[in-house]
Amino acid sequence: MVKFWKDCISREIGEMDKTKSMVLFPIGAVEQHGRHLPVGTDSIILETLLKTFVKEKDFDDYNVLVGPQLFIGKSNEHMNFPGTLTYTAHTLYDMIDETIGSMNAHGFRKFLLTNSHGGNTDLLNLISRDLRIKYDIEIYVFDWWFTDFWAELNKTLKESESPYGIFHACELETSLMMYIAPELVDETAISDDTPDEMFSGNEYVTLFGPVNMGWKTKDVTKSGVIGSPSFASREKGEKMLRYAVDKLEKILGEIIRFHY
Repeated sequence: MVKFWKDCISREIGEMDKTKSMVLFPIGAVEQHGRHLPVGTDSIILETLLKTFVKEKDFDDYNVLVGPQLFIGKSNEHMNFPGTLTYTAHTLYDMIDETIGSMNAHGFRKFLLTNSHGGNTDLLNLISRDLRIKYDIEIYVFDWWFTDFWAELNKTLKESESPYGIFHACELETSLMMYIAPELVDETAISDDTPDEMFSGNEYVTLFGPVNMGWKTKDVTKSGVIGSPSFASREKGEKMLRYAVDKLEKILGEIIRFHY
């Protein structure tokens, strides 16, 4: 069974075999996405992915519950741009901790923090270890930004040449939004903006490492875009969503089988 937590009756949750159950906890963001995408882009994409997943996928003799999404994340790097909302790291940490604690109190012991915003990544990796120790649970982090999640698809679909072509309000996010909610995309305002020149000649200091830097969005872009949205298309967005739904199924299948 694959179902949203909010759609379950209380007794359904109580009667579930918790040894054959997992909870996905979606964490998104509300933040500027340049001049062409809505501030809810990260959360809209994640919500659509999970709605499609719940509608299409199933796991025999296993329960996958999708918990309520946290629509606001840690986005203080974008606060120089209007419309951005953010929690502090402490607030987001506590909200995740207390939500997982509530779910664990009902017997659930396997969780997947499901993230759609790069600014949340470091906190989720940190808190996953803390919650593993605090609640003695299995807890995983699914993150499509600072992992190789899109690598296979990008080999054939990505057209932007910049290493930062897919980063923020980029070819990837713009394509997905063109497919998911085209009425929210202002295609007349699309323009590319990458920090290639800023990091030209650098071997170590980049936005990808190996030497990371504490940065705010204004440090690396004037427009709020970090990427090449001019290469985006609705057709790419459809392929991206299909890829993401099918790959998430494979990821969950492996997590279901894996124990530690």
